[in-house]
Amino acid sequence: MGAMHAILTFLVLAFVPFLQLKYYNKHDASPFDDNSTLIFAFFIVTLTYVAAMVTNIKLRIDDKDCPNIIISISLLFAPLASILLVTIIFPYLGWSLLVIWCGFFAKLTLVEMVHKVARYASSIKLLRREANKDDQVNDDQSSVVTNNSVDSIV
Repeated sequence: MGAMHAILTFLVLAFVPFLQLKYYNKHDASPFDDNSTLIFAFFIVTLTYVAAMVTNIKLRIDDKDCPNIIISISLLFAPLASILLVTIIFPYLGWSLLVIWCGFFAKLTLVEMVHKVARYASSIKLLRREANKDDQVNDDQSSVVTNNSVDSIV
């Protein structure tokens, strides 16, 4: 997983000079004027990715398990940051990659939902089994008490 983060970090660092080249001869334009929404989204996505990675690293240092949501955020937001930069530089390619990223996001979300539903279903089955065992024990005890009380009466 570390290699993927290195590659995606490299992509972001590689696309920033292309952004400068695109606006080199345009003295009155800047990416902040033309694509302010994409630049703002890039900053938010990058900050979220960095926060998830710092949390992941801190948890590893403390020898604790990292929650799946933090790993999922890292896996989703690093490519999204690269895609947002590509969208500013090469709009058609960027929008195409964004559609692919949305499919990946939908797949990852669906897989997580299926795992949660399966966990909830298995815990409900376990609770039902425990309830059935308790009912059987209570039934057995009540029949023993009933039999003893009938024997004592006779």
